[in-house]
Amino acid sequence: MTMFSRPAAAAEADASPPAPVPGAEAAAAKRPPAWSLGNWPVGWKVLAIVLVPLVLVTVFGVLRIHTAMDSAARLKLAATRADVVPVITKYMSALDVALQAGSSGRDVAGAKMNYESRKGELQGRLADTDVTEDVRSGVNTLLDGGQMLVSKASDTGLGLRERVTLYAPILLTAEDVINASVRVDDEHIRAQAQGLSRAVGARGQMTMQKILITRGAELPEPQLRTSMATLAGTEPSTLFGMSEVLGAGSPEAKTLQQQMVARMAIMSDPASVLVDNADLLRSIQATDDIAGQVIKDVTASVTKAVHAQADDRRNSAFVDTVVVLAAIVIALVVVLLVARALVRPLRILRDGALKVAHTDLEEEIARVKAGGAEPIPTPLPVYTTEEIGQVAHAVDELHTQALLLAGDEARLRLLVNDMFETMSRRSRSLVDQQLALIDRLERNEENPDRLDSLFRLDHLAARLRRNSANLLVLAGAQLARDQRDPVPLATVISAAVSEVEDYRRVEIGGLPECALVGAAAGGAIHLFAELIDNALRYSPPTTSARISASRSGSDPQGGVVVRIADSGLGMNDADRRIANMRLQAGGDVSPDNARHMGLFVVGRIADRHGIRVGLRGPAANEAGSGTTAEIYLPPTVLTGLAAVESAAPRHIRAVSSPSAKLASAIAAPPPADDTGRRDGTHEPAARTAPPAPGPSVTLLPRRNPGSSGITDVPAPPAEQPPPRRRRELATPWWESAPQAAPPAPAARPAEPPPAEPTPEPTPLRAASDTSAFFAARSREPREDKPVAPPTDDDVIYRRMLSEMLGDPHDLVNSPDLDWQTVWDRGWTLAAAAEDKPVESHTTDHGLPVRTPGARLVPGGANGTGLAERDEPDHGRGGRSPSHREPQHAAVTRDPEAVRASFSNHFGGVRTGRSHARDTEQGPDQQ
Repeated sequence: MTMFSRPAAAAEADASPPAPVPGAEAAAAKRPPAWSLGNWPVGWKVLAIVLVPLVLVTVFGVLRIHTAMDSAARLKLAATRADVVPVITKYMSALDVALQAGSSGRDVAGAKMNYESRKGELQGRLADTDVTEDVRSGVNTLLDGGQMLVSKASDTGLGLRERVTLYAPILLTAEDVINASVRVDDEHIRAQAQGLSRAVGARGQMTMQKILITRGAELPEPQLRTSMATLAGTEPSTLFGMSEVLGAGSPEAKTLQQQMVARMAIMSDPASVLVDNADLLRSIQATDDIAGQVIKDVTASVTKAVHAQADDRRNSAFVDTVVVLAAIVIALVVVLLVARALVRPLRILRDGALKVAHTDLEEEIARVKAGGAEPIPTPLPVYTTEEIGQVAHAVDELHTQALLLAGDEARLRLLVNDMFETMSRRSRSLVDQQLALIDRLERNEENPDRLDSLFRLDHLAARLRRNSANLLVLAGAQLARDQRDPVPLATVISAAVSEVEDYRRVEIGGLPECALVGAAAGGAIHLFAELIDNALRYSPPTTSARISASRSGSDPQGGVVVRIADSGLGMNDADRRIANMRLQAGGDVSPDNARHMGLFVVGRIADRHGIRVGLRGPAANEAGSGTTAEIYLPPTVLTGLAAVESAAPRHIRAVSSPSAKLASAIAAPPPADDTGRRDGTHEPAARTAPPAPGPSVTLLPRRNPGSSGITDVPAPPAEQPPPRRRRELATPWWESAPQAAPPAPAARPAEPPPAEPTPEPTPLRAASDTSAFFAARSREPREDKPVAPPTDDDVIYRRMLSEMLGDPHDLVNSPDLDWQTVWDRGWTLAAAAEDKPVESHTTDHGLPVRTPGARLVPGGANGTGLAERDEPDHGRGGRSPSHREPQHAAVTRDPEAVRASFSNHFGGVRTGRSHARDTEQGPDQQ
């Protein structure tokens, strides 16, 4: 069974039927009968819930009610407006009487009094009735025109033609007002209203003909006859309108037609006299009487019909309202009854599903992820057999499957984390080997340009090592085992700077005297390195990243705020807000981790140690537009400097903490003035005296110019730095006798001895330390030796590629290594050296300082270029080969010969060490 095969328990679960759930029999007993409303299918329930018909009935009923009520209101208003018609007819009758009285000179005062009375009545009705604008305007025209006509006719003796001319527009206006006052949908009522207006017009025409006949003597005969013919020409339309009200075959309609024909005959006869013609007056009076009767009858019928129609429409609206409301109430009762049967199980299902989704499932998945057993979910309390019950059972099944998937996901995540951790550790192992090769190349390189390139390659490899550490963070593993001793903040920041590629662009400002606890030192170094690398990558290459720290003024317990500022383009508010949210999330796994690995790593490390990280823009008093990362170190991860010194006694101990390995990659100088600025520049080629206390430079360990023996401008002997201890190679045990001592080095001018000489620490990294190339080396006079063949560099280059691109375990398992040579004793000694525990002295800050050459494999090549040999133990003190003392400047060694010697043995030593690791299952194989 492989790790990708399905568990046997799951396979058996698929093959066998599911086990009965506890309490299933009780659940089956609680099911309601099949005919109950709770067991109806959802389709029947949906059909029972007449929501759409109910809505339609409600809408249509409301519309019908609204229409009926609106029609009733409009008819009520029309009836009220129709009440103006009788008043208008009375007003026109009074106006006719007043005009006839003024023409005949009989009872003028009584006629005027009657006119004023009818006028006031019309004005009052107009003020009390909500009539339309055209009716109101027409009535006002009637009032004004009639008053003017009556006044002129009685005061100034208005002429006959003027009376007829002024009265004709008033008569037409009266007809229009009557038609406009009766606006209903009933055609019969509108026809009656039109007949009424024609009757009013007929009375007006008869009035004007009477005036012409009685006072026709004022006009010439032809003009009088022409005026009479003109008035008679409008009678057919008037009489036709009256006939529609009276009926086409009624006697009144026939009488109107006969009288009109008689008048036309008299008017057309030239021999007849028109003035005071008795036949014309009788015909006019007969027509006037019929018109008056029509006005009287039709006025009452029109108003009564309009009021009756308004009452009928109002009653119909009330009936429609009652019917619609009753239907809606009945439908609501049915809907409520059916909806209750549908909603109750749905509510139970919803509550149970929400409880499972929000509480139960989360707790159970958390328990499964923590390594607990997969719990058995409790079924939802929905026991019906219809669709809702089936959904409830489906939710239970989903609950079960979710727990199974959570268990599979937890196991898969553990596998992925293990793979990430394995990949990270193997990658770090390869990077360590690469760093060892780079370190060796740096020791043997004397060209300053190539040495600078090797330095850059070394820091690039350190960056690769940091990326491998990111995989550890992604896998949830610890970056380093807990360290017992605190680490100063300056050392932590220096170690972080050493892990970035552009370390020269980093400026370190004032740092407070404090230290980080050992458990948080390794994580803080990685956190600072990620933020420094981010500041360097997102700022111009000609600028630098500035690091400073200060005590937090808002924290009474003494926290420290570290600021990392760059000079880039900065971030807008939205991007900065999103980045800060990701940092505060504590490294939660999300799809954005691949694109924002740095934010993920920083957030997770900060969450582990209680560190707060935030990004902000430039403050008001700060120039530029870059971004500043602020890291708040709480008091829980800090300790004072005095505690650091007391907790770091100088003793020899085995170095096993990876955080100490990271810190030991940098040889930090003693703390200088905190107010000074540290930069990334190198020291000048020569100095006249030891540096005095003042502004300090970057805390990065640097190679002193001139220590490699190659400078651009040779410095005067008086200004050269004092000689330092030279790193010596151990003498092979098989060397028979030491060679002759080399000539003494040239005398150096006397220099004032330092006040308190302190040996410079030279810490080493286990199998990957790069701090040795920062250590100063004195140039020793040597004799000219033959240059080694150039194939050695090619061998180093090929082996470096092999170590970078291949797996060392494949090399160990290769069948080509199954051979025996005379160097088997050397392999045995190499394995013994690998098994020897690493001992290291500690500095004032508690960092390990290993002895140079302590883990060199005994042995060497029998070459003529060896400049130094180890002496075997000849009984002097019982000293073993592993404790030989290096001979300081005893002989002169040719670096090229040493290089050739170690090149020949490099492959064997590497193979022996890899075999030893594979046998003992060291940390790189885990």
